[in-house]
Order: sequence, then structure tokens, then C-alpha cells
Amino acid sequence: MSNDIEKLEVSGNLEIWKIFPSGDEEKVFDDHNVITSGMGVGLALLFAGSGADSITDYQVRWAQIGVSGNTAIANSYDSSQYSLVSALGHAGGEGDYGASIDIIVNNHDLMAPDGGIQTPGAGGQWFLYIPQNSIRKSSPTSVTYSIFIPNGACNGHVVNEIGLFMHNPLAGVSDEYTLTEELVRSPLVAYRPFVDIAKTSEFALVFRWTISF
Repeated sequence: MSNDIEKLEVSGNLEIWKIFPSGDEEKVFDDHNVITSGMGVGLALLFAGSGADSITDYQVRWAQIGVSGNTAIANSYDSSQYSLVSALGHAGGEGDYGASIDIIVNNHDLMAPDGGIQTPGAGGQWFLYIPQNSIRKSSPTSVTYSIFIPNGACNGHVVNEIGLFMHNPLAGVSDEYTLTEELVRSPLVAYRPFVDIAKTSEFALVFRWTISF
């Protein structure tokens, strides 16, 4: 599929905060991120009218957190990144995120660079849902996504990468991968490895990710 991400003036910045039960906050990361080719693919489908019919399918509504971002930093990463190196859920399924009423996770497919399904038949991947009340317009040309990881979630993992995903820009498009109308495949649209954070129940994490157009 075509990729015009180099022509798009899209940028982003990621802040990561530890939130303690006392209410104290500690910023542990603040840097730009990479806008990936999936953003270009999704927007190209939208503007060409060749993808999903509903604008909601082009919204960024999912995130993944991973544990092998140190590998991405060592080997370099760029807009061609289409997946996390190792997202939570690969080894332990939904349990990797931990039980919590404060997070919603869903299992569906990762969109491959050609628009198909990455590793078809492998059972999908686990994604964190970003609710509407965690998305706000922070300037006339910027949107900020807040991904909240509560004290009881993701504990026991050293996390060091995160990605944002568009919902389902190929919804309803007939091709060899579309088995049912309910099929969801989400492309990675922004990615960032970050410093190791050993997640424990002693703090919550908030990822504040601003995308500017």
C-alpha cells in the first residue's frame, strides 16, 4: 500500500509520568516520537475514499506497551516501524496487563504494511483501549492521548516501548484477509521506545502523547 508519511507534516511528543498514591507526580520521560508509515496509509485511505466508510475507523483508539524497546533503540527505528518489538500479551495473553477495572483490553489483529493481517491465524494481539474521555484537543492542530496504567496493572514487567494504533481503516473492504465484517486490524501510527520502567503496584503510569498536524 502507498505510504506518504514523508509528505505529511505530522509530529508528536511523549511524556511519561509516575503517579503515586499520595498524589505526587514524577516525570520520567519527555521526548519526540516517530510517526510511522501506518499513519500515512490510514490517512491516504481516508482522503481517497477507498477505505472504511466511518470516520470512527480512522480514529486512534488503541495502544500497546512493550518490553523490548531497548532492542529498537540499539538497532535504530524509523517510520517503517509497523509493530512493537515485543508487546505485552505475546507471552501471557490478557494476563500480562493484569486485572483492573481501570483498563480495557481487546484482542484483534495487527495490520501488516501491505494492509493485510500480520501473522494471520496467530490469534491476534492484545491492545489497550483509549476511551473518548482520555482524548482531548490540546491546541487547534494538536490532539493529546492519555493512556492510564493503574497501580494494579502491568506489574512485574519492565516496560520500555509504546505504540498508538488507528482503529480499523480497512473496515468493510473486501480482500483476501476479510473473513467477516467484524474483522478489526489496526495499523501502528506512532511509536517510541523509552527508558526502562519496572512497573510495580507502588505507582500508576500516565502516558501523555501529543500528535500535532
